[in-house]
Formats: sequence, C-alpha cells, structure tokens
Amino acid sequence: MSESTSPGQFGLWGKESKRDWPLITQDEAAHALAAFALHDVTPIEWHSARPFSAVSRLGDKAGGAWFLKRHHSALRNREALAEEHRLIAHLAEQGMTVVRPLTTENGTSVFTLGCWNYECFPALEGRDLYRDRLSWEPYLSRHQAWEAGCGLAAFHQAAQSYNAPARPDRPLISSLTPLLDTQAPEIGLERWIARNIPLRDAIEALGGMASILVALRPHFERAKPFLERPALQWGHGDWHGSNLTWHGKAGHEKTGAVFDFSMADRTTRGFDIAVALERSMIGWMKPQHASNDGPPDFTSEPDQITAFLDGYDSVRSLSPQERGEIAAFLPLAHVTFAFSEIWYYHCLLERPDLAKTTRGTYLIDHATWFSGAHGQDVLRLIASEAKKP
Repeated sequence: MSESTSPGQFGLWGKESKRDWPLITQDEAAHALAAFALHDVTPIEWHSARPFSAVSRLGDKAGGAWFLKRHHSALRNREALAEEHRLIAHLAEQGMTVVRPLTTENGTSVFTLGCWNYECFPALEGRDLYRDRLSWEPYLSRHQAWEAGCGLAAFHQAAQSYNAPARPDRPLISSLTPLLDTQAPEIGLERWIARNIPLRDAIEALGGMASILVALRPHFERAKPFLERPALQWGHGDWHGSNLTWHGKAGHEKTGAVFDFSMADRTTRGFDIAVALERSMIGWMKPQHASNDGPPDFTSEPDQITAFLDGYDSVRSLSPQERGEIAAFLPLAHVTFAFSEIWYYHCLLERPDLAKTTRGTYLIDHATWFSGAHGQDVLRLIASEAKKP
C-alpha cells in the first residue's frame, strides 16, 4: 500500500499510524452503498487520512466513482448532516460547483446503521492537490493562495442569501455564535461550555479556565467592537487547499469544486476568512520552542496571507474596517473548535493526553502567540489597507 493510501491519519503530531475511527471495510461499503442504490462496487481505492470520520473512495462496474463518508453519531447525527446538505443544495442553486449527496430509496441523504451515519457523494472532477498534506500547512504557492482567496469570496457571495439559523451546539464546528453574548464574549464562551457538562468537567480535570482566559482576554477586548452588531451569514468554516479541487497546469491552477461542509455555520465573512488564514498561514505543526521555557514561536506566511486577501478582494472588496475585523478575529478563530477537540479527545476517545495537548499547545499557545511580537506583526499585516492589483 502506498504512502497516500496507508491506513494512518493526520493528527496532532503529523501523520499517525493509529486512527481514531476504524477504516471502512469492503463489505461495509457494499452494504452502505446498496442503501444509496449503488451495486456491484469495485474494491476500495483509497482511505482518507483526515481525522474525525472515515472516508473511502471506490467505484462501481458502470464506471462511477464515489466517496463514502462515515461519522459516529456523537459527532454528526442525521440532523447535523441534513443541515450541511441543505447548505450544499443552496450553493448548487446559486451556481457554485459542489456535489449533492446521493439519497436512499427513502429519499433521505443519510443512511444510519447502529451508531454510524453514512453519506455518499459522486467523485468531483479536478485534482486533489492537497490530499496528502495536513490542513495546517501553507499553500503550495502564492498563486494558489490567491486563487483560494478568490474561491472563498465566491463562496460567500453564493452563501449570502442562505437564511438558515446558526447551528445548535454541535462539536467540531468553527462557531462564532458562543462569543456573541450581549454582556461579553468571555461570558458567552463560559455559558456555552456550561451547557456541555462533560466538556466543563474535562476542562476542570485539565487545570480549569483561568490560564485559558488569561491568554484569550486581550483578544476578546480587541474583538468586542466587531461582536456588537455582526453582519451574519453562513461560512464554510474549514477553508483550505485540501477542501478544494484544482484545475490547470502547474503554476496556473484554478480552484474547482468545494467540499466538506462539516464545520460550516452562520458566522461573519471576517471570521470565516480568519479561519481560512488560521488553517494554512501559520506553522502550528512545527513549534519553535524558546530556550527560556517561554511560549513557542511559529512560522508564518506573510506573502501567502497577502495573496489570499488580495485574491478575495479582487472578487469581493474588503474595506479597511473588514480587514480590521479579520485581524481581530484571527486569534479567536480556533477557540470554540479547540474546546470541542478537548471534548472529543477527553470524553469521546478517552485520551486525556491528547486533550491536554489540545488545551496547552493548540488553545493556549496559539492565543499567546498572537499577543507576542511575531503574532502582532501578522495581525498588523492583515489590518493594513488592501493592495490593489
């Protein structure tokens, strides 16, 4: 089995041999695909290394190619997947290149078997240039960063008329709404945590909220003006190169289709752009530890940050105030997702060691970095007036 099809997964330390969830088996795939009226399936070609779910690509003897995706019901139940599928349908109606999920003979887009929920999508056209790269790695080129910015702007245009309410409290979503409290974002965050008793208990077991809030408070303060009357619309929640297909020859690639809406939610353009920058523009996977036991430093990609924002601006203009919003939200873009990961590792997988790493390295160290010199340079770059081509 080649490196790209090995059964490991991407995790907190790069490629890991142990998976959170078992691979989809051939018999399992045949049974699930039969529910979607797909028969005579060919052997599984590839297993995704992405965490949180299991995804396999396979075909049928008629020549079709399909992606079968399996979720544990504690992460994505039928209602959660239906929320994502309704967004996909809206984007398709707006002319965006997406693929709609197949439906079963009962007319539903989810097949449930025990604790598992399955969805099936036709394979997208185009190349998956980032299939074997982590989400927290930069784009392959400045040009691709620019194209990705253009693509997110087009997505926001298509999603602007989608009027579904914010998703309810669900794990592993890039959620802004917990911070939209009329009193203060800190209070909203604590109320959101209190509604998830296992998460609250996990945080207490790992040392409590005090040190987390010390790292977050400067960023809450900076973001307050942008949280008072936010212009809400739906965002993708996980925009990076591996959730896009690509067309064209090397050096001149264009984005094609967009997929994986599992982290989508009602948000603001600025917050969704901040999430996109957080995913790809800072080297979170390779911390550079300080010799004096201080917080680690991380590399950044200023050329790609500029290219991404300029690409976005070429499709949908960004005002200086909007760029200030992106800069204010960037240190907070990971916060609710990080808390969800603490729940995921500590409560669902029963891996308190990984929950501890998430709390320290992902949640606290990331927020602390944005208060340091390097992080402040990045925020100033983002807040500066957009360059016009």
